[in-house]
Amino acid sequence: MLKLKSVNFEQQQFQIHQLTQSRSGQLEWIIGRNATCDLVLTNPEVSRVHGQITYSNDTYHFTDIGSTAGSLLNGEIVPVNEKQPLRAGDLLQLGETFLYVEELTPPEPVSIVPQANPTGEASLPMTQWTEGDLICRCCRIIDETPDVKTFCFAAEPAMLFNYKPGQFVNLEVEIDGKPVIRSYSISTSPSRPWHISLTVKRVASPADEPDAPPGLVSNWLHDHLQVGDRVKFLGGVMGHFTCLPDLPPKLLLISAGSGITPMMSMSRWVQDTLADSDIIFLHSARTPEDIIFRSELETMATQMPNFHLAVTLTQPTGHPWMGLTGRISESMLNLVVPDLGDRAVYVCGPEGFMRGIKSMLEGMNFPMQNYQEESFGGKKKSTPPKPDSLKPERHSSVLWEPAPSLIHSSHTHSSHTHNGATHNGNGKHLEVAPSSAIATAEPAVCFAKSGQEVAADGTTSILELAEQEGIEIRNACRVGACGACKVHAREGRVRYDGKPAALTAADQEAGYVLSCVAYPIDRLVVDA
Repeated sequence: MLKLKSVNFEQQQFQIHQLTQSRSGQLEWIIGRNATCDLVLTNPEVSRVHGQITYSNDTYHFTDIGSTAGSLLNGEIVPVNEKQPLRAGDLLQLGETFLYVEELTPPEPVSIVPQANPTGEASLPMTQWTEGDLICRCCRIIDETPDVKTFCFAAEPAMLFNYKPGQFVNLEVEIDGKPVIRSYSISTSPSRPWHISLTVKRVASPADEPDAPPGLVSNWLHDHLQVGDRVKFLGGVMGHFTCLPDLPPKLLLISAGSGITPMMSMSRWVQDTLADSDIIFLHSARTPEDIIFRSELETMATQMPNFHLAVTLTQPTGHPWMGLTGRISESMLNLVVPDLGDRAVYVCGPEGFMRGIKSMLEGMNFPMQNYQEESFGGKKKSTPPKPDSLKPERHSSVLWEPAPSLIHSSHTHSSHTHNGATHNGNGKHLEVAPSSAIATAEPAVCFAKSGQEVAADGTTSILELAEQEGIEIRNACRVGACGACKVHAREGRVRYDGKPAALTAADQEAGYVLSCVAYPIDRLVVDA
């Protein structure tokens, strides 16, 4: 093992690197700016493939393999393609980055013992992550554009990621000593299950609110997360924005800005699996420099006969560009997608962008049952319903109430439904009372663990009421999309302005509600 400490005085950063064997018998490691290098240094003065460290004759050696800026070892120029022995305490300089050799120990072979399966073939044990929290290590950081980075994560301990293309994860990081959760779409494909990548755009304050704080977690990732750092993924992969399991024969993917990430996951999946689906990918960006994944998309369009790429620029002035320009319009759709009515449409991007696309498609009489969109936008204000609207048969909101088995039982058992009746794990029959059987009370939330009860006004969510009282409920998107804020309700009823998409049928059966978009309509008791 070779242990190095990298120091960049210009960026005021330092980091510890350990060059270990990632494959059996590995005795050489590549250093450079390219994301495929064994040791990635993001300084622009470091060449994409700058140098190489090898181990032979019980000694580590460094070789400059033709870098642009050259290399220094203890202040002396390293001749190109000449091995230089490394010793503890040596100082290697690549561009503005200094590598201090802290420790040298002979590399140890990686021993992987295969398991024999019934067919006699060798196979490796594989564990899949489908639920629960997971610690992951950042293994690679890729600069996609001046304000977009891709962060690649591997699980610790190693396991496979099981998800559908287009889904998202809830990421938890610690900022200023406090855990913060945000939802990010996955940009990799489940056909490449050994790691998961999140492509994140640096977020500025809104133009109409210059004093508003910028994206907290996104900017923290850009400024602070480094290769080797660890983060936590919460609760498994989530989301309904996916082209699976029923892959449409024709897809239209429309995205803007960082909304390209779930589309890239779907496109990569179609490419890797050779799926028989025709894709038109229409992306909107400001300038050529802002096109995320540009080279990969162009390669896919060249290699895949069923992948058709169209990119439009909204601010092309001053940039050489022969493609489409302007915002996506009805005439542009007719030009790019002549068979629009035959396709399933997936849209992702800023809220205003998606509203415009949806309104445009409705005006073109597109069959909206074939339309899906994904967003983690800001908080939506709820309007209190009229008293009569609380009757299920007369309003568009969704009512939820826990089953009596969840309210009155003092023990927790697994339960299931069958022929309209509910049974617990002991096989006892439990009658499900209608909504009218629950006594009406003034709206309030009782936080059972905190011992506090707060009056509710019908327009303030459970999460907002908790925050007003200083009660912590973990949350991320605040629009009911991610599921991070679900809490268990012991009794009472809540109202949703729409279907709580982040709650599964099993969640609702177990008595969970989405605190960020759930509004109590009588006395509600929650475990918080």
